Amino acid sequence: MDAYGRYWVEQAKAYKTGTIKGTELKKYALGDAVARVESDLMTMKTNGVIADGAPRNDASVTALNLEEQVPKATLSDCLDISTWKRLYRKTGKEVPTPKGRIDHYLTDVKAEKWGTQWKILSATPEQKECTGG
Repeated sequence: MDAYGRYWVEQAKAYKTGTIKGTELKKYALGDAVARVESDLMTMKTNGVIADGAPRNDASVTALNLEEQVPKATLSDCLDISTWKRLYRKTGKEVPTPKGRIDHYLTDVKAEKWGTQWKILSATPEQKECTGG
């Protein structure tokens, strides 16, 4: 759970600055989890947008296997993005929120323990609304 929380802290830093440089994202994530952030950053750069604030989490472990050579965990999260504001980089003005936007996403998370550090492999938001966060 700590690695997942840190993953979002580092992701929020990246979205605010427009780069993963200067963050510890790769300490807490790899693979698809990092690729998703990098893809988001490219889209944000193309659109001249950054994000300020940070999402809130309401995650729980839904599966845990510590017996394998590489321990694995699955988490379920109700990710609350309502406090994450998208801003135009040049003006600092808020990007209008699209009508019908879901602010609380059900997110499926996969993690593995590499040595002493848990790493987030993927955090996949579903187009399903949830309550919590």
